[in-house]
Amino acid sequence: MACSPLGGGLTSAPAQAADAGHWTATGSMRVARDHFAYAQLRDGRVLVVGGQSGNTTLRSAELYNPRTGTWSAADPMAVPRYGPSATALPDGRVLVAGGYYRAAGGDLGTAEIYDPATGRWSWTARMYTSRREHLATPLRDGRVLLTGGFSGDSVLALAELFDPVRENWVPAVPMQSPRVGHTATVLQDGRVLVTGGEMPRGVSAPLLPGIPSGAYFRGPAGELYDPTTGGWLPTGGMHSRRSSHTATLLPDGTVLIAGGYDQLANSQVASCEIFDPRTLLFRPTGAMGGSRAGHSAVTMDGGGVLVAGGRRDYFGALGSAELYRPQTGTWVPMPSMLSAHTFHTALRLSDGRVLVAGGSTASGDTTGSETYAG
Repeated sequence: MACSPLGGGLTSAPAQAADAGHWTATGSMRVARDHFAYAQLRDGRVLVVGGQSGNTTLRSAELYNPRTGTWSAADPMAVPRYGPSATALPDGRVLVAGGYYRAAGGDLGTAEIYDPATGRWSWTARMYTSRREHLATPLRDGRVLLTGGFSGDSVLALAELFDPVRENWVPAVPMQSPRVGHTATVLQDGRVLVTGGEMPRGVSAPLLPGIPSGAYFRGPAGELYDPTTGGWLPTGGMHSRRSSHTATLLPDGTVLIAGGYDQLANSQVASCEIFDPRTLLFRPTGAMGGSRAGHSAVTMDGGGVLVAGGRRDYFGALGSAELYRPQTGTWVPMPSMLSAHTFHTALRLSDGRVLVAGGSTASGDTTGSETYAG
């Protein structure tokens, strides 16, 4: 159901959008996993790497072929990685960086590159900072920006850049706030919008002037990274605190911020807001039909945003989906997924379908995969 722009009383809405599509089961992953990383290859296949299955940290990798709807084993990484990042590089290779592996001493500062032409992995330069559950954002010039995440018991404000031509890392100016569970979105002008995130109580923020040890990141803040200057610019504050939310670039250049977890309230939120890069301000927009965090958001034909899965409480997982219509600023219900997923992969395939795979359910990690066709 659609809600008022401020998330107030419900308004009447059809039980389901008239143009709703359908979900179809596709091949299951070979290994159940959560907190993994994924990247889409030039030929349309999807590479999934690492993560965790039960209590086991994974070094395995697998490939989804959208033409056949099947998963196949890929060469494993050199080291198991929980919470790494995976980024498609301009030349078609994939950079996998960081993560966690207890047997290797905890958080990893190593990185490796997958070459789809050979199906092999090779080491690349070591990062400046070991980290897990960070974000890796490809910039317009081909470099990759790493932000935030955990390093040991610390939440990082530190950032660094990978140059795929020289295959080296260089330190970047730190963010203004330490963040984990944040988002990073490349705007139409090439700047990167970082929103939200959290610093758990009792966790320190190293190398960030003015933030005492044990501080807690409370502000619903955003900031912008400018690749041309290498600096960060503060934005106006968001209207809600949120982490494990989504941030999706809309066709008009604004960004939809949806859902997430408010740590101070200890609850998931349904509220949504729009960031305008011209004013650097956030404004409320229609709230989702239900609260969720750890969900996915994918832009569809026509500019709508399909949100699916996530969780409404700590242990649960959702199968519901809904569509944001930017023309009206409202949400409409869509068909539910065949299975519940949270902290899963969701991306637009080359044929226009949306692939949802893996993640967690209320009963544990899953190999389940499905596609949505609108």
